[in-house]
Amino acid sequence: MHEITSKPFPPFCVSDVLNVDGFETIKEKYPGYLTDESRLTMGPFDFLMFPEDETQLASVIKAMKQKGISITIAGARTGLVGGGVPPGGALVSLERMNRILSVYHDDIADEWRIRAQAGIFLSDLDHCVKTKSFQELEKSADPSILDQIRRFRGDPGHYIYPPDPTEMSASLGGTVATNASGARSYRYGPTRDWVRCIRVMTMDGEILDIPRGKYFSSPAGQFTIYNSQGGYFSVHIPDYSLPRTKNAAGFYASSHMDLVDLFIGSEGAFGIITAVDVGLLPWEPKCSIVQFVDSDDDALKLVHALRSDKRLQLDFIEFYSGNALNLLRNMQAEDARLVGMPPIPETAGAALFFELSFDPGKTTLDYRALEETVSGAGATLARSWAGYERRELDRFKVFRHLLPEKVTKVISERKRSHPGIHRLSSDLAVPDEHLKDIWDLYKDRLDAAGFEWVGFGHVGNNHFHISTMPRDMAELKQGMEIYAEFSKKAVEYGGTVSAEHGIGKIKAKFLKIMYSSDQLAQMLSVKQAFDPDMLLNPGNIFSN
Repeated sequence: MHEITSKPFPPFCVSDVLNVDGFETIKEKYPGYLTDESRLTMGPFDFLMFPEDETQLASVIKAMKQKGISITIAGARTGLVGGGVPPGGALVSLERMNRILSVYHDDIADEWRIRAQAGIFLSDLDHCVKTKSFQELEKSADPSILDQIRRFRGDPGHYIYPPDPTEMSASLGGTVATNASGARSYRYGPTRDWVRCIRVMTMDGEILDIPRGKYFSSPAGQFTIYNSQGGYFSVHIPDYSLPRTKNAAGFYASSHMDLVDLFIGSEGAFGIITAVDVGLLPWEPKCSIVQFVDSDDDALKLVHALRSDKRLQLDFIEFYSGNALNLLRNMQAEDARLVGMPPIPETAGAALFFELSFDPGKTTLDYRALEETVSGAGATLARSWAGYERRELDRFKVFRHLLPEKVTKVISERKRSHPGIHRLSSDLAVPDEHLKDIWDLYKDRLDAAGFEWVGFGHVGNNHFHISTMPRDMAELKQGMEIYAEFSKKAVEYGGTVSAEHGIGKIKAKFLKIMYSSDQLAQMLSVKQAFDPDMLLNPGNIFSN
């Protein structure tokens, strides 16, 4: 089935939606809404609105569209490419649409699932799933919802939502809109692989309810969307091929594709994701290890060994460059409690952080495969940290998040002197055979230019985050030029200009490196079919 019909909402007075009028008031009382984690800032905008449900959101969309006012959607504002930064018009925050709507077991798939509003934080979702606590949901008058809660609590297993974006304060809807991924994507795949259903509001202010597996593109690569008034439009799926890597650049396209996948990773170009059903996975006890080595090159050698040994099933492989360890050492020197880990060895020139299943209840534990692989790559487990208790695993996770948080803090401080500065963070991924090539390019080029930078990230997927901290606007300009060079080379290697952050506003120019003018025109035609007036999330993906 390639045809779908949207459903309307009852009328609602838009003046009853919480609204802040006037840029000066927004700037004074709500300064956090002027930017996101990218620290990009743009021109003034006139409205800041906080709908609490789909009916209120529909009234906002209709009112803004009628007046020709552009709409930028914001979730938790954790994006790194300026997608939630409005260039004008209205900023609509979904943060009050943050409730869990149901927990239920799909008996056919034999899978527990959660339905939640788009504005819920991943950290809150994670807490509810781990503790099996649903305080607001338990007030429901629907007996089927209460029955499913009891059934979930009665299940002796523990569960997780597998996608693991670095920023757990991100909103669920935002991660779906960008097809976010993170450390555990190495084993479990990105957000797309765990989305079972979405609700999407169109620019007509109507809702599309799209379960996975129901609506597929026609043999001609087409979907037809009807509204409740009998109007309709058709969408033709672009015919380009996607890279053999993690990818969050451009719209998903494939033959006989699921309509769900058109919206996942579309960065809000077509509609507004209001609710999501996600699958859960049984939790297994884990052991986290930070393995120190002598150099960046030794770390990459160990990556190859760990990925090649089929006896090992790792959840993720994360990378810390030598200069990243130096930054963490400086943080430890300033406040040892901040890092919350033992002193980083002075002899360590780089490190890998990885995780594997571990059952402390077993009477015998066989680590020979891991020991053989690590020693075969010239390293030793004697130079590692390891932990398996929950509190230890939480400390390791905090340690992993410290680097990007520190980079954001540095950029925020420098914006005081140079307001136009924003962070530069590579989000490129390449096929396995070019991992060493792309790393050497990063290191040689940035060191030669004298930049302050750190390298970390999801090396298991050949996906480094190279975060450069410009000292002034001249360095920012030079850094953008260098990052364009990096992007061109990644595409030459068969990779992507964005593996997980998306394109947003900051990286719109890089999309031209990866796609031809004809392919970009195909993308634009999909956008214009859903949003003919180009009012929704202006500047994202397509430069104004």
